This record gives sequence, C-alpha cells and structure tokens, in this order.
Amino acid sequence: MLELRHIQKAYGAHVVLEDIDLAIQDGQIVSILGSSGCGKTTLLNVLLGITDVTHGHIMWCGGDLTHVPMERRGFNIVFQDYALFPNLTAYENVVYGLRNNPGISTNDEVHELIELLGLEEHVGKRISELSGGQKQRVALARTLVMKPRLLLLDEPLSALDGVIKESIKRDNIFALFNDAAA
Repeated sequence: MLELRHIQKAYGAHVVLEDIDLAIQDGQIVSILGSSGCGKTTLLNVLLGITDVTHGHIMWCGGDLTHVPMERRGFNIVFQDYALFPNLTAYENVVYGLRNNPGISTNDEVHELIELLGLEEHVGKRISELSGGQKQRVALARTLVMKPRLLLLDEPLSALDGVIKESIKRDNIFALFNDAAA
C-alpha cells in the first residue's frame, strides 16, 4: 500500500502541495485530476523521489520512503514528453534499462509486452519515424519492462486508443495516473 501523510512541497514561499493525505491499495488505479499548474506533476516527482518533500511522509507497505533515494524506491514513471532516446530504435529504447539490470524481464516477457502494446511492426524504427501514440507505447513498454513496484504516469495515455488503454488497465498494473483521459 502507498500512503501519503501530510505531504507538503514548497519552493521558497510558493506552496505547490499542501497537506496531501492519500492511501492507495495494491492493484488500485488512481487518477489525479486538476487544472494546469495545480501540482499534479510535482506530486508524481515527489513520489518518484526526483523532488524532496518539504514536510510529510511517503509510506510504502509500512516503510517510510520519504528520504529513500529514487533509485532504491523501485518506482518508475512514464513522462508526458516520452523521454525517449532518438538515436535508438523503438526496441532499443524498450530494453535500454535492462542493460544495467539483466534478468528483470526475460526475452519472452519483453516480446509479450511489445505484442500487448501493438509495437511488433515498429520495433526496428527510429523514434522520429513513430507517431505520438507509438512513442507513448514505446515509453510505456520501456517502463513496464523494468517491473516497477509503483508505476507513475504523467499523461501517458492521451494518445493511446481505447483498446490499448483497457488492456493496460485490465492487467492490474498498480499505477498512479496524472491523466484526465484515464
């Protein structure tokens, strides 16, 4: 279970997040909705560990992760702008994280994920050759192949069709969405 206790994030005198309390059970999918600039992405960055909290605690399965470094949290994110490597093919982007973490996903699991996301015919293409939706699916595959304990998504489903969205949700990926379209 993920629990946020009295989370606050301020940049100087500007408070972005104020007294956020939230509990999310295993397997639960949550969507954070709000106007532009209200702190949705900041909240995801706090959870991931990119940004430190000003006050409060981030709890995961009873342990306090508030000051645990990002790389030790086991969480991952799909960014709104995809953050793909343009010099690599779609397949190379998907397996990029496995270079330094062999054994997390097998070749069969990688290919199953590529098939699930409808990327089979695009794996050899450069990122510049892909549509927005295809780029989103590559970014999602690259994140899922790492089997994160918590999947954070910053508007990653806006360009995906309904069939792919539903298959992702049906597979009970534990996720925290920042996406009105989810």
